Amino acid sequence: MIKQVMELLNYDYCAEIALVLFLIAFTLVIIKTAFTSKKEIKHQSEIPLSDD
Repeated sequence: MIKQVMELLNYDYCAEIALVLFLIAFTLVIIKTAFTSKKEIKHQSEIPLSDD
């Protein structure tokens, strides 16, 4: 039964879909990083050192 179900599944497009999702996520991270202000980056870098 499980063998028949696995044979019906089509994994041909999984690699392409994963690559596209990775590229979208990577692009969004680059855009977010490019538009973050230096003041915000400075604030975030000091978070581990703060007592709060």
